[in-house]
Amino acid sequence: MSILITGGCGFIGQYVARRIVAQGHEVVALDSLLPQVHLDPVASRQAFPGEVVEGDVADAAAWRLDRLDADGGFGEFQGVIHLAAETGTGQSMYEADRYHRVNVGGTRLAGEFAAAAGIPLVALSSRAVYGDGAPDRATTEEDPHNWVSVYGETKSQGETELVKLDTPVTIIRPQNVVGPGQALHNPYTGVLAAFVARLREDKALVVYGDGTQTRDFMHVDDLAALIVWSLLNLPDPAGPSGVGPRILNAGTGTRTTLLELAAYAAEGSPREKVPVEHLAVTRAGDIEHACADLSRLREVGAPLPVWSSRDAIVEFVRWGWDRPGADSAVWDDALEELSARGLTAGGEEPS
Repeated sequence: MSILITGGCGFIGQYVARRIVAQGHEVVALDSLLPQVHLDPVASRQAFPGEVVEGDVADAAAWRLDRLDADGGFGEFQGVIHLAAETGTGQSMYEADRYHRVNVGGTRLAGEFAAAAGIPLVALSSRAVYGDGAPDRATTEEDPHNWVSVYGETKSQGETELVKLDTPVTIIRPQNVVGPGQALHNPYTGVLAAFVARLREDKALVVYGDGTQTRDFMHVDDLAALIVWSLLNLPDPAGPSGVGPRILNAGTGTRTTLLELAAYAAEGSPREKVPVEHLAVTRAGDIEHACADLSRLREVGAPLPVWSSRDAIVEFVRWGWDRPGADSAVWDDALEELSARGLTAGGEEPS
């Protein structure tokens, strides 16, 4: 069996590809290998356990079968895993056209390719489609889309592109994903890489707000297991999603406050005492609470997470400690850029 993975050379794609190859199948990556995502594009290409086709998922020409299988060695694909996306919440607020182009247009082309070939599609969406969650209730797949960022909007619209496809479709909405291989240089993909940079520079960890905001951090290998399972176990048309795509949340189902996140990150470092400073700032697109309800995963027999959020965070910091990454000033610059564009509120000095 040959599987096409868009964004296959990326963080999640590499885990997914290795799992598929370990089961005796072949993989082909369609990836743009952009420097914002890939610190070393050559190394990313070499790490992928299959053929790599460099291309833009939002470009219709990239989806020509003769281009995806130029040497004729793979034959027809038996499935598509669509991971390629623009992912920075803050960046999406001022580069909306770019995010719409890739996350909506690229998803439409992925769906059209799978439907034309009559093969199943697994597409990665995001919990960002839900917008802000509640502090005392996990989000279910039936909850309405109430996005608060352009990123969430484009992920929601990307899902809409897949609703009417005449082929099996699974849409997965992951929470915050963490693990070895995650970019340490990209200031638009989350706070943990910033924590690693500040820890290595012997600086305090900076938490926005009072730190009681909650997130659901899942290990990338748990997400990869769910993605591969979803491709190999096709949705039942009479199942819980009814007519249309099968929708699955992905997370641990447990909450981690930002203060707990800082403590777990410090635990993974060699430092003994790590101060935490608070910055009274809110960025456009920020949410207060997020946590996944995993009832549907249990209902359909999908693999449940193995890693706890704490263990995933500790492992990530230990893995990243001696690896190349950006200075913490990169994240300060990203915040200043948002502020200059009028996309922050507050911003007093850390306390």
